[in-house]
Amino acid sequence: MLLALAEIEIECSGEDSIMPLIHNEQRRADVDSLPEADGAASSSQPKPAGQQCESQAVSAVGGGDATGRFGSGRWWVAVVVGTIASLPFAWILSYAAALPYFIGLFFFALFGLVIGAVAHRVAAPARPFRSSILVVGTTCIVLTTWTLSMVKEAKDFPKDMVKQAEATHDIGDRTIAQFRAEVASDVRGFLRERYPPGGTMGYVRWVLTNGQIQRGELAAVDRTLRVGQSGFWWALRVVLSAALLAFGVGSQTLALRLARDPIVRAMDDKTPEA
Repeated sequence: MLLALAEIEIECSGEDSIMPLIHNEQRRADVDSLPEADGAASSSQPKPAGQQCESQAVSAVGGGDATGRFGSGRWWVAVVVGTIASLPFAWILSYAAALPYFIGLFFFALFGLVIGAVAHRVAAPARPFRSSILVVGTTCIVLTTWTLSMVKEAKDFPKDMVKQAEATHDIGDRTIAQFRAEVASDVRGFLRERYPPGGTMGYVRWVLTNGQIQRGELAAVDRTLRVGQSGFWWALRVVLSAALLAFGVGSQTLALRLARDPIVRAMDDKTPEA
């Protein structure tokens, strides 16, 4: 590609030096034989040398065909691959999000970089792409990863409450397995009744507005259960986690709008000519 661009540049520079002579000869030919119709003149008139060189340069970097590279499905293949690669990371992030003092936010940015690098690697041979489809694809990856981590966090919520309830050491004549199953069932029923429709939506409503299950609200537990983050702090953590995940993924994928990698281009610019 670089050799093709160099040849085009040399060719264009050579044409610039003789352009005045060509223009003079062309004016004489135009005076001798005028076209009969404006349409024929416009159709038969050759493109200026500058436009021809520009077209050749664009074609050399692969960015001039709106139905070729720009319309290529390789980017969407990269989106699918990146989304699949994000599944195990979404599972880990569901646990990292609940770490105290917002420590887990670091992993949203870190794993976002890894997920974005996977998509970038798959799509890079067909770059550049339009910014619009890059934004749409990146948003799909981020929303999928973040949503799955939130669903996993909500699904594990009854288990987290069971671990707190076990600290009472008062399970009566039940086995530990029976006690755990009963507490988890009571927690799910609590969300369905107090914060319908329960499940993930019920968990989100509960953690934003309350964050505690008071003593006596669960038949199997005789103590208050709570989560580490609730209300404003939980909402802040959610917003920051989504922003950092988007930053990590987007920092890799949005670079595909350029014909060359910025780092490689900077190294080429610094390389002295022989």
